[in-house]
Amino acid sequence: MLRTNRLKKKLRAGERAVGCWIFLAGGDSTEVLSLCGFDAFIIDHEHIGADLRTLIEQLRAAQASDTAVLLRVPSHDPTYIKRALDAGVDGIVVPTVETADEARAVVAATRYRPQGGNRGVGYPESRAARWSLAETQYPGAYLDELLVVALIETRKGVANLSEILEVEGIDMILSGTGDLAADLASDFSQLPEYGSYDDPELRALVTQIEQRTTAAGRWLAGVARHPRAAPDFFARGYHFVTITADLWLLLDGAKSALGQARI
Repeated sequence: MLRTNRLKKKLRAGERAVGCWIFLAGGDSTEVLSLCGFDAFIIDHEHIGADLRTLIEQLRAAQASDTAVLLRVPSHDPTYIKRALDAGVDGIVVPTVETADEARAVVAATRYRPQGGNRGVGYPESRAARWSLAETQYPGAYLDELLVVALIETRKGVANLSEILEVEGIDMILSGTGDLAADLASDFSQLPEYGSYDDPELRALVTQIEQRTTAAGRWLAGVARHPRAAPDFFARGYHFVTITADLWLLLDGAKSALGQARI
C-alpha cells in the first residue's frame, strides 16, 4: 500500500528501530502486535505455510497502524517478489543472497523498466497502488518507500559481500547468523538451540558483515533472540534489530504462566 514507510523514515533520520518476526498465519495476532509500537514486522514466507492471501489479511491488520511490513520471500523467485510488492508490502527480505548478480536480479524484480527493472506494470489493478486510486502517484513514489533487504547467511555470501554492497537498490543487509552457523557446523549436535552456537569463525564472519556494511554506508540489521541482547547489537552499529517473534512471545508467555502456576 502506498504510504510512508515508518522503518525507512526512522533509519533516514538516524534513529534506531526495533522489529518483530511474524511466523503465525492470520491477522488477529498481527493486529494486536501492531498496536504495541514495533517499528516493523518481518512476515516469514520462507518457512511457514502462509500464502499471499494470508499476507493480505496480515497487511490489513498491521496497516491499521503505521508499523512497516516487510516480507521474507521464500526465494529469489522474481514472480513471488513482484506479487508481494503488488500486494502492498513495505519491503522484502530475500534469503541467501550470495553474489552481486543475484542481488541485481532481486533489485530488477522490484523496479519497473524506466527505473532499470523488469517488474510488470500492474499497478493500475494492484493493492499497492490502492486499487488504482493512486495509479498516477505510485510509479513515481514507490521507490522512496520501498526497502530491499539482502540476507547474508553463507560463507559465500560473506566472501562476496563487498560486491553485493555495490549493487544499487540493496538498502539493507541482514546478518543471518542461524544459517551461517549451520554453514559452519559439521553436524546438528553442534546447534542445540538457535542463537547459542558460539564459534570463532562465526564471530569473524559476522564482524565482516558488520564492518563492510557500515563502511559501505548501508543499513545493518540483526536478529536478537532475546530483547536484552538488543543494546549490544546497537552498540555494534546495527540500525534495525528484531527483538522477538509472535511465536516466541506465545511460547515464552505460556511456559512462564505454567511455571508460575505449578509453584
